[in-house]
Amino acid sequence: MVVAGGGGGGAYAAGAWPGGWCHPPDAVCKSLGIKDNMCGTCTKTATGFKLENTKAGLRWGAAGAAVDGKSFDDNYIGKGSMQARNICILAKYGNKPAALPESPTSNCAGSTKYGIPAQAHWYGNCRTGSKETACCSNAAMMVPGQDFGKFAVGNSCKSDKDTDSVLGSISCEFGSASLTAPWPVKACYPLDKSCTDLGVKDNLCGKCEKTAAGYRLVNHEAGLRFAGASFDDNNVGKGTVQARNICILSRYGNKGQVTRQPLDTCAGKVQASGVASQVHWYGNCRVGTVKEKDCCTNAFVLGSYFDWTTYAKGNSCKGDSDTDSTLGDIECAFDDGTFKKGAWPMGFCNPLRLVRVWPVFRYPCSTLHRPLAGEGLGG
Repeated sequence: MVVAGGGGGGAYAAGAWPGGWCHPPDAVCKSLGIKDNMCGTCTKTATGFKLENTKAGLRWGAAGAAVDGKSFDDNYIGKGSMQARNICILAKYGNKPAALPESPTSNCAGSTKYGIPAQAHWYGNCRTGSKETACCSNAAMMVPGQDFGKFAVGNSCKSDKDTDSVLGSISCEFGSASLTAPWPVKACYPLDKSCTDLGVKDNLCGKCEKTAAGYRLVNHEAGLRFAGASFDDNNVGKGTVQARNICILSRYGNKGQVTRQPLDTCAGKVQASGVASQVHWYGNCRVGTVKEKDCCTNAFVLGSYFDWTTYAKGNSCKGDSDTDSTLGDIECAFDDGTFKKGAWPMGFCNPLRLVRVWPVFRYPCSTLHRPLAGEGLGG
C-alpha cells in the first residue's frame, strides 16, 4: 500500500507550501514498492528508483507531505551521504518501518534544486558518526521502528527557523544478497548487526567477520565496492596505503572523523577469477605522490572528514573507463589509542597524533598522511 506521501489534500497545482505542486502517489510508485513518494514523481532506474519534484521540491511530514511537510537539509545530501540513504529508507519503507529487508547503498544520492524559494527543513547538517543520532538525519543509518519525525527542524538539534534550498530529486538503490541483480547491486550485503557490533560504518557490500586484531569484509560473489565503483587492483596488498584507506572508509564512513589509525597489517585480496571486472577508484600511484593526493587512493593515508568521492575513477587522475578485478576481501586492524606492551601489531603503537614533516604529514606507526584541507604543499 502506498502511503499518501503527497496526501493530505495535496495536488500538483499552484498553492502555498507544503501543499502546492505536490505529486500524488500513482500506479508507478506502487509498482516500485514506494511507500512514500514525498510529493515527487516516481521513476524506475536501472538499479532502483528516483523521486523528483522540480517545481517545489520533495518534502515529508508525519501527517502527510502536503499537510506538515518539511524539506531536507541541503548539506550532506550528495551521493553516498547518510542523509540520502535515510531519505531512501523513508521513501521505500515509510516512517517507522517494522523491518528493513534491504539496505540503502552508497549510490543513494540527492540533488538540490536551486531557483525555488527556500523552505523549513529537517536537520541533517552533522557528521556521520556524530552523537546527534536522535536529532540529525545524517548522523547514522535509521533502524527499524525509528521515527523520522523525531529529527530536529532547522540547523541544530535544538530546532530553529533556518531554511534551505529544496531537494529536487533523490535516486535510491537498495542492496541485497541477490546474485541475479546487475552491478553494483549484485550481491550487495546489507550493513547488519554483525557489522555494527564491530564498529563498521560502511561494509562496502561485504559480509563482516571478526578477526583476532579487528575485522574482515568479504564479498567473493561480486566484490567490495563504494558508491558504485570497485577498488584498484594495484597497491591493495598488506600494508599499502590504499588498503589502509579502504579500512578507514569502512570503519568511519565517508566524511567521518578518524580517531584511530589503521595498522600496516591492513590487507586486501583481489578476486582470483570468476567475477567480472568493474570500474574502480584510482589507486595506481606511488605513495607520497603530492600532485595526486586528491585523486589517488594510494597517495596518502586519509585524515578526518575526507570525501572519498573526490578520488578519480579508472587508471589516471583525469578519470577514464578502465576496469579492474574486484576486491574480494579486506582485513582491517586499528591501533587502540595507547602506547603499551602487547602482541604485534597492537603492541607499542603510538596513538593517532599528527606530526608535521614538511612537505608532508606523518603519523607515528604509520606512513604518509594526506594533507588536511587548507594546508599548503607548495614551496
